[in-house]
Amino acid sequence: MLAGRPHPTVKGAWQSGFFDHGSFMEIMGSWAQTVVVGRARLGGIPLGVIAVETRTVNLTIPADPANLDSEAKFLQQAGQVWFPDSAFKTAQTICDFNRERLPLMVFANWRGFSGGMKGTP
Repeated sequence: MLAGRPHPTVKGAWQSGFFDHGSFMEIMGSWAQTVVVGRARLGGIPLGVIAVETRTVNLTIPADPANLDSEAKFLQQAGQVWFPDSAFKTAQTICDFNRERLPLMVFANWRGFSGGMKGTP
């Protein structure tokens, strides 16, 4: 509901979101999908937005073309969890918005952090 949506029961009506109508534009949408980042306007003032995806998202890890035995992996990532890729996306976004001198609004309802695990032989 950041950007609003068509009203579910009144045909042709708009149900307001948090930001000005039509102003939210998501950036980096295909990467680290458990975090949603973008630019929007609130009362006409431009700002950066970081929000949490509450739904489960699908993650595809492609096969390694240099390894003939590798296969693509399809994983699910739970919503409201900060994974290493989403933490990096959040940090990158904060740096970018700071460089642009944009005010930042963070909707931080994470329920946990998944640090992940790298296998060591």
